[in-house]
Amino acid sequence: MNMQRTLLALVLLAVGASASAAEMMLYSRDNFTGRRLQATDSIANLANTGFNDRATSVVVRDGAWQLCDDAYYRGRCVTVQPGRYPSLREIGLDNRISSVRELGHWGPPPQGSGGGGNWGGGVRAVLYSNPDFHGERYVIEGNVLPDLANTGFNDRAQSLRVERGYWIFCSDAGFQGTCRTFGPGSYPSLGYGLDNKISSGRRISNDYPYNGPPNWGGR
Repeated sequence: MNMQRTLLALVLLAVGASASAAEMMLYSRDNFTGRRLQATDSIANLANTGFNDRATSVVVRDGAWQLCDDAYYRGRCVTVQPGRYPSLREIGLDNRISSVRELGHWGPPPQGSGGGGNWGGGVRAVLYSNPDFHGERYVIEGNVLPDLANTGFNDRAQSLRVERGYWIFCSDAGFQGTCRTFGPGSYPSLGYGLDNKISSGRRISNDYPYNGPPNWGGR
């Protein structure tokens, strides 16, 4: 009986690990076309895969990943979260990626991390005017914010916390320009394309929205 319980526990652990495994797909052409390379773990040197300096678009299905323009996670690196990136020109890594590193799953911030009062109690996002969650903050408690121009926070955000749900933030009003998707977690730097550039944002889903076609209409 004890042996059966042990085997069952091992099976459940294996299933859980498989379900939570990080996954990313690299494509050799824009808009997720051309050759592709699936990554479920870190790859220190893409030269060994025949995909060095070839990726031009990426789909991150799970986990946070670091993309670097030199092997062994050196050179310029950009961290991306779950979402679809139809052109890596937006982050300056088009045909430049030489290594990729899986960073794990980004959960909600711990208690006392400064996310705002009652953190964890609802669906919202918090923008910060400085990196690492410092400076002034703007709490988004609704589902849609088409234009930050009237909030005093337009083009000011440099870091972000997402309490729950999946959000898309864009560099122009009306969800135009450079857009990126952010899942629950803490983002101490917005990186190339959105640092001091966010002008609109909206929640697109309660749950991970990319098992099928994205639901851009929200829920």
